[in-house]
Amino acid sequence: MNKIAVFGGSFDPVHKSHIQIAKFALNFFELKKLIFVIAYIPPHKIKQYACVDDRIVMLKLAAGNLEKTDISLYEVQRRETVYSYQTLDYFQSLYSKDEIYMVIGSDSLLDLPAWENIDYLTDRYKFIVAKRSGIKINEDTKYLDKCVFIDQEIENISSTKIRELIRKDSTKIVSLLDEKVYNYIIKNGIYK
Repeated sequence: MNKIAVFGGSFDPVHKSHIQIAKFALNFFELKKLIFVIAYIPPHKIKQYACVDDRIVMLKLAAGNLEKTDISLYEVQRRETVYSYQTLDYFQSLYSKDEIYMVIGSDSLLDLPAWENIDYLTDRYKFIVAKRSGIKINEDTKYLDKCVFIDQEIENISSTKIRELIRKDSTKIVSLLDEKVYNYIIKNGIYK
């Protein structure tokens, strides 16, 4: 049975840690494929800062050349909030002979108990968890038995912090983004 991972997010903007997570997941777990899924309206966020079309372009610029990856517009095309269990069920229906995983950060692992239909989700799927510095996971963490961890800590980059830095001084974010994404943001005045 092959493994396929779904990596969902706002990608507002996509940054180097997102790409690092994807590469590590592909390498550590010998995935057949990793699918980036852009959230149209994430259930846990108040708003999006870049329009969905800009977020799609930025993700294509950052991840378009990664081997064994796809970018899915499944949630975008639904034009509504789509919950993780619905997205994973959709991909399980497409890849019925494969095992579906969801890629999350360790901060999201701590939030899992609040996710919509979480018991259904954790009964059917497993999580590939990227360790983020400063996030403590202990043996009492709920759903730990449903997780496999990327063995390397991921650089702790935040899309929120990037948006704040852009408003103050865009030169400080150069090292946090793919060069093509940085140029796209500056050229189009996104997050100003």
